Amino acid sequence: MQFFLRFVAVYFIIGLLVIAIFRDNPMHVIQAMGSVLGNSVAFFLERAWGVLVLFAAMFLFLPWRVLVGRLPRAFVALIAANAFFLVFTMVKSTLPNIIPFYSDPFWAALDRVIHFGIDPWEITHALGAKFPVNLAEFIYMDMWLIPAMFLPVILVLFDDDQARVSRYLKLYLLAWAGVGTVLALAGMSAGPIYYDRIEMSDRFKGLLLALKTAGISDSPIGATHEYLWSIYASKGQALGSGISAFPSVHVAMVGVYALYMVDRTKWLWPVSVALVLIYLFLSVHLGWHYAIDGYVSLLVVFLGWKYLNRHKTTSDRRGLDV
Repeated sequence: MQFFLRFVAVYFIIGLLVIAIFRDNPMHVIQAMGSVLGNSVAFFLERAWGVLVLFAAMFLFLPWRVLVGRLPRAFVALIAANAFFLVFTMVKSTLPNIIPFYSDPFWAALDRVIHFGIDPWEITHALGAKFPVNLAEFIYMDMWLIPAMFLPVILVLFDDDQARVSRYLKLYLLAWAGVGTVLALAGMSAGPIYYDRIEMSDRFKGLLLALKTAGISDSPIGATHEYLWSIYASKGQALGSGISAFPSVHVAMVGVYALYMVDRTKWLWPVSVALVLIYLFLSVHLGWHYAIDGYVSLLVVFLGWKYLNRHKTTSDRRGLDV
């Protein structure tokens, strides 16, 4: 896993430098996040018990020496993924300190233009007026979390094809670091749910009313909206904090594991397409994103996937140790 671990190490160092330069009390931020690393590992063990049960079941079908041999690499991947995510969270919370939110009017206007004069949230709330809020919360927040955060662990545990593991670890890094850090910084936006607070307007008062009517504002999703805003407004730091809409890491990571599912089993492509469409829909429906956020994320992930597949002979030869 040398490429993955080296990238995480470089991102970790650069991330800490960014925090040291742009945060008011960087040591407090770093110490606060460092203290939850153990909790983050425990979170994986608590929430991803199904992954561990499935791995244990594999002992019925595969040589136990092979499976036991994967455990040290999986543990290293778990620690690296946790460290990466914690630094990503700190960096994401720091991005508005580097470049303030400036592009929301552009993305909102572009969204309306490419959807024939209609804001995409109007379309989703017209089509999904009866979409259960609890189901939306489970899909968008709970079901997404483990594969999105801990895909490296899942790859190491369950995939024998080291070349494929190499490619998808790189796509994982592209989604989080490329989409969620580099492109996010270039196009700093808060998203529709925060548009009126950032721009001091009533441009999205219809969305806020629709969220209230649908029961989303009074759900855990609405509580998360307010929680993230309170941390941003207080310049604080917490696990998972940070506001950044463009592009959508949520949709990008769904794109990564949708492609992975198809690479593993071709007949899963309808499921993969459905997953992407559901998350793209919910990212807009719940107020987090402009539709363009998801479109750009999927395009970046797809282009990365195409590049890695086009150059996979060379790439895999270099990355067999990933």
